[in-house]
Parts: sequence; structure tokens; C-alpha cells
Amino acid sequence: MTSIKIKSIIADPDCQLRAAGLDATINDYAAAIADGAKIPPITVFFDGRAYHLADGFHRLEARKIAGATEIEADIREGDARDAKLCAAGANAAHGLPRTQADKRKAIAALLADPEWRQWSDREIAKRTATDHKTVARMRREMMSGVDGEIPIERKITTRHGTEASRTVAPKKPASIMDRVLIGLPDEVLIAEIERRGMEVVR
Repeated sequence: MTSIKIKSIIADPDCQLRAAGLDATINDYAAAIADGAKIPPITVFFDGRAYHLADGFHRLEARKIAGATEIEADIREGDARDAKLCAAGANAAHGLPRTQADKRKAIAALLADPEWRQWSDREIAKRTATDHKTVARMRREMMSGVDGEIPIERKITTRHGTEASRTVAPKKPASIMDRVLIGLPDEVLIAEIERRGMEVVR
């Protein structure tokens, strides 16, 4: 473990695969640090220029609140992409237990990636520390309608008052990730938007 400068760490929001921010956890960590507690090191990937945070977003924020300029880190070789892949399985065996929404977000991150979604359900489940059946179900949810959509037959009434059938293609969300976002609770989406510093229009 090595102590590194906090300002040298890139905490990319895309690598934060918790479904919602947890301010209470950050404040608890900050209070513990102020009392002299030693928190576990964060995990970062070093690409030769910067440290990409993979695990420890709450601990990093807590150290900032406590006024620290350095933090203990487990440093591994790799770039932002390596950090994101590592983040997908982070907190599976330690830290604050993941919620079902956390697990879904991790799976969705891999299934939304052109390379990673080519992996088998079992491989993605291994990387995200989830069940392969859940991965398979989410893959079907996300990929339904992307290719080879099944047309929908709708009944319509013409201007002459007669009934007719019309075949139409199902409406697609703008992206694969939209299919996951549609299924998340409103409070989770709002928390994520606010965490990214954006305004929520209600």
C-alpha cells in the first residue's frame, strides 16, 4: 500500500457503479477518520500519468472532508477502462453491501459496452459478482428490440369508420442504457443526477 496525493486521483463518475450516492456513509467515514480510525485503502489503476479510482469513492470523499491531502491506495497497472471493469465487482465482499440496484447498474455497465457484452453471461456474472441468470435476464431486457424486432400489429379505425390492421415497429429508446434507466426507481435516478452536479427539473 502506498500513500498518494488525492489531487492526482481521477474519480470518473462512470466508474462509480453504486446506483445512488450515499452521503450518510461518507459522513460516517469522515467522522471515523476524525476520531483517528484507519479506513481500508482505495483501489486505483495507474496509467503512467494519473491514478484512476476503481474502488473507494466514499472513502475518498470522506478523506477530502477530513481535510486530508493524501490517501492510502492499492495501486495496480491499468487505465480508466481497467478501473471501470474492476469497479463492476467492487464491494461484493467488503464495504457497504450492494443493493439490487447496485448490482443491476454494474451488469448494465458491462452489457452496454461493445466489447464486454460479447462475453458470456457467466463471465459477466463473475466480473460483477452476480448471478449468471440475472445477467441473462438483463441481457434479454437490454437487447430486446435492438436487432430483429418483432413487429406489432395494431388495430386502427379509419376516417370512414372501418377497422383495419397496421403493422408497426416497437418504439426504441435512444440507447441500450436507456432500457436500464427506464427500470430504475425515480429516487435512484434523481440521486444520480444530483451526484453528477446536474439540476433535476421536477
